[in-house]
Amino acid sequence: MADPIQLWQWIGDGLASGASVTLLIVVDSSGSSPGKIGAKMAVTENGMIGTIGGGAVENGLIESVRESMVKGVTEPKIHSRTHHASETGTSSGMICGGEQTVLVYPCRIQDLPLFEQLAECCRLRTPRRLVVSRRGLRLIDAEASVFSAHFEPGADWLYQEVIGRRKCAYIIGGGHVSLMLSKVLDLLDFDSVVIDERDGIDAMQSNGVAWKKMIIPYAEIDQAVPEGPEVFIIIMTHSHRTDAQVLAKLAAKNVPYLGLLGSRKKIASIKEALSGQVPEQTLQRLHAPIGLPIKSHTPAEIAISIAAELIQFTNSCHEPLTTQ
Repeated sequence: MADPIQLWQWIGDGLASGASVTLLIVVDSSGSSPGKIGAKMAVTENGMIGTIGGGAVENGLIESVRESMVKGVTEPKIHSRTHHASETGTSSGMICGGEQTVLVYPCRIQDLPLFEQLAECCRLRTPRRLVVSRRGLRLIDAEASVFSAHFEPGADWLYQEVIGRRKCAYIIGGGHVSLMLSKVLDLLDFDSVVIDERDGIDAMQSNGVAWKKMIIPYAEIDQAVPEGPEVFIIIMTHSHRTDAQVLAKLAAKNVPYLGLLGSRKKIASIKEALSGQVPEQTLQRLHAPIGLPIKSHTPAEIAISIAAELIQFTNSCHEPLTTQ
C-alpha cells in the first residue's frame, strides 16, 4: 500500500502538471478478495501509485481507466467484481473467491486544494472525513475515532472514510527488538512511539522510523501512554523488574491490545508478582508471551512474530473498542 502522504501528493502534482489522474478506492470487499476496504491507487496515462490488491482486477481496471481518459470520461463509477474463474458477466476470472467493489473517481482540477489538505492531515495525523459521491469529493471534520470506512450502494452511492489516522504502537523499551519492530510496523500502517527511561541507547538513537521517541522514568509511564481504540501497548524493557513496573502502571489502560515480551517462565513470574497489585481479570487480557510461535530468535524474527500477531488480532476484531 502506498504511503498516504505520497499518494495524495502524487495526485496533486499530477493535476498541477495538467495530467489526467484517476483515484481508485476499494469501498467494499468480502471473502478472499484481494485488497482491503480503504486500499487505494491512482493512475495516469503513463504512471501509477499504490495498489488495490493486484492481479486481474487491478490490471483490468487500469486498462479501463486509461481508455476512459482517452475518451474524456469524467463521471465517477462503481465497479463490482466476483472472483470466480468459472463465472461470466461481472466475474474477474480470478479463483480466490469473494467480491470486491471499487470506486473509480476521475480527479478534477478543482480538487487540487483538497488533495493538498489530505496530504497535510496525514502528515499531521489530523483526522478528517473524506466523502466521495457522484457530485465529487469533500472533506469534513471527523471526531478522533478509530479508522472507519462506510459505503452506501445504490443509484446515489456514497463513500466515507476517516483519513489522517493510523494505529499507534507504544513500544516500551528502546532495544534492538524495538528498533526492528518499528521498521516492520511502519510497513503495516502503524505509527510507533518508542519509550525508554535510559538515555543514550544506540538502538533507540538509530531508530529513524519511529514517529516519536521519548525518554521518561517508567514510574511516569502511565502519563505518557494514552487510552483509545487505536493504541497498542507492547512492553519489552531491559529487565524483569521494569517489565513488571510498566505492566502495573499500564494494565488498566482502556486499549484493545496489551502485550509483554518474554519467556513463559518470565511471564508467569511477573504475573505472580503482580497478583496482589493488578486485578486477575486485567492480567487475563494480557497477550504474553507476545508474538506468534515461529521459533523466532533474532530481533528481526521476533519483530516479525509480534507484527504477525498484531495482524491476526486486528483482522479478527470486527467491532472497534469504544473509550469510556
